[in-house]
Amino acid sequence: MSADQRPGFWGFLRFAVKNASVFKAYQRRDALRVKLALLNIRIAAMDTLEAPYALRVREFDEAMLHHYSGKWFATRGLETGDKATFRRAFEAFDRGQRIAQRITERLDSGSAEPAVDAFTPLEARGTEILFAGEVPLVPAITPVVVLQGTDVEMGRQYVRQIAAIFGPWILERCRRSFTEDERAELRRWEAVHAEHTPEILDFARGWAEGAAQAGVPLSEDEVLDLWLGHKPPADSYLNAERGLPELPPLACSSLAAWGRATPDGHMVAVATGDHDLSYQVTVMAWPERGQPFVHTLFGAIGTLPTVGPNWFFGHPGMNRAGLAYVHHGGGPKMLEPRSTWGYGLRRTASVWHILRFADTHDQARAMEEGWPIGDVGNGDQATVGGFYADDTGGYVIESRQSPVAIREAGVLGERDFLYANNSVSHPAAVESEWMRVRPESWQWDEEGGYRPRAPKGMTKSLGLIYKWATGGMSMDDMLVQGLQFAYWNSYNRNVFLRRMAERHHGALDVETLRAVYRTFGLLPRGRWAEAKKRYKQTGAWGPISAAHASNAFVAVMKPSEGLYSLCTGPAARGAPPMSPDFAISIRGETNAFWDVRLTDSPAETLAAAQALARELVAQADEALEGDGLPEWRGWLAEAREALRETGDVGRQLRAATRAQVRARQVLQALNPPRLLDYPEAPGRQGASAGVAAS
Repeated sequence: MSADQRPGFWGFLRFAVKNASVFKAYQRRDALRVKLALLNIRIAAMDTLEAPYALRVREFDEAMLHHYSGKWFATRGLETGDKATFRRAFEAFDRGQRIAQRITERLDSGSAEPAVDAFTPLEARGTEILFAGEVPLVPAITPVVVLQGTDVEMGRQYVRQIAAIFGPWILERCRRSFTEDERAELRRWEAVHAEHTPEILDFARGWAEGAAQAGVPLSEDEVLDLWLGHKPPADSYLNAERGLPELPPLACSSLAAWGRATPDGHMVAVATGDHDLSYQVTVMAWPERGQPFVHTLFGAIGTLPTVGPNWFFGHPGMNRAGLAYVHHGGGPKMLEPRSTWGYGLRRTASVWHILRFADTHDQARAMEEGWPIGDVGNGDQATVGGFYADDTGGYVIESRQSPVAIREAGVLGERDFLYANNSVSHPAAVESEWMRVRPESWQWDEEGGYRPRAPKGMTKSLGLIYKWATGGMSMDDMLVQGLQFAYWNSYNRNVFLRRMAERHHGALDVETLRAVYRTFGLLPRGRWAEAKKRYKQTGAWGPISAAHASNAFVAVMKPSEGLYSLCTGPAARGAPPMSPDFAISIRGETNAFWDVRLTDSPAETLAAAQALARELVAQADEALEGDGLPEWRGWLAEAREALRETGDVGRQLRAATRAQVRARQVLQALNPPRLLDYPEAPGRQGASAGVAAS
């Protein structure tokens, strides 16, 4: 974008005035996020066997409920511009802040007195989730959607199940109108997907039919828009040519191991989504053509809070043949030359195609290398190129052209394992257009890949965008600064995973990978405000782990056994934030995994999940012996009730996974799960590492 195309001072001022309510909502949201994250660390340090612990957790969840309500009304206000709706958002955030402050005061004084006078009543509205008034609550246990048949049939099934889980409102949010130009763009995206992944178009047609059956008619274009989008491909980094640039978020981590790195030689993998938890689902599909597969979507209708449309972005996934899609592979990357950008495949359309029609990582790689470069400037969710692995090896695509940067084990000295977070690690990456603009500002090493030569403080701010908008910073400088911020944090998570993989080499199995994500970093010493100021200026923070407060989920896979295991939220309570702007907690934190087995049929998968649930419930019942704290007995009662669920296979499978989680909560309360040492501080273990001075 040239200088005369920038918004300038007055354009920026108009933008700021128009969005004043949005900024106020974000300020309140972020202040409450920090308060709750720090509070959760203190609650995790309490004696879990004492009654005050359960009370404080319940009160924390009440504060989180108001945080959710604030986000809900802020999102509605953003869509409608209605000031009264924004006021409801402000009030909800303020209520949450008051509750969090009262809990903090009780903890400071050592008082066992309640901090909440009355809890918000919850109700189901003919749905599987609960509502607080008109606000649909994000489920504390990720629901599984079961699909089988033709692509059209699976599309119908998907939309009917998400309507049953969340309610018709989730489909109503898919409605929109299109201009002629937008429809023309949608047709262009449709054409490239028709050529390479035609099944996704039939799936969308089935979705539209299913929406009508669910009482919320949607056009095929409205559904296609969720999967493909109606805007042209980006033609500049951060897509700044079409408005204010969007600086990249930090998010997501992964590790896969096989061969010598695992006890039995079979591949295991773990991945997280690090974002504001939304209405996510895990899809298990048995298509008429191709392999059965499983894949977690970050949002059931292809969007995320504050991020917006992401075309059903998500990970991890795996298929019946033993191939895993582990992670997006290190985005934001944007390494291919801008001259190669254009129409291509959205990430999830490509992932579903590969999981259906590829048996090995070599076949997956050949498919990805043969597809168009695509919409690189809009981020990893907008085009192909990911992290795939199987029992024989794996790869991470960082760039498919000029430079070719495709990582395999050994490029960074790895021994039968690979890992990725949110930065590039291949040595050739620095040859890309945007990195070679300031090559002297980067340094590289085998453990963590690329990072800024000097630690980079927080740069994702309105002030930075103002500086760019008014001509005080070039687009190249803004891109480099924004990505250096993201890459500095990601580098530290890379190092964490590399050292954990080396330390446990030969013993990386499912339980070890779960334990890796119970191994926290530390908050920096001193007061929060002081630590945040230092971070802004220098990037200094405490030891950083891939296990942190903003893990929206942790998923572990072992494809050779069909195992797909997921914990909603962090795998242990009390995880500290990995940076001051990534302090995101969840309501109803369970710290427990459900397990599903990808078998040859939905009926077989359901039977395995129910059998495991019954086994875990029996173990929990025996362990309690009719005694235990009230919340433990409540979890067990909920598990038993879930096992009485009837209905279709999907509904029963969701009930079985809930029963597994509730029973495991009881068992883990009585016998805490395995912890590991943080790799840089022997003797400091797992969850206890998250309770350092704040």
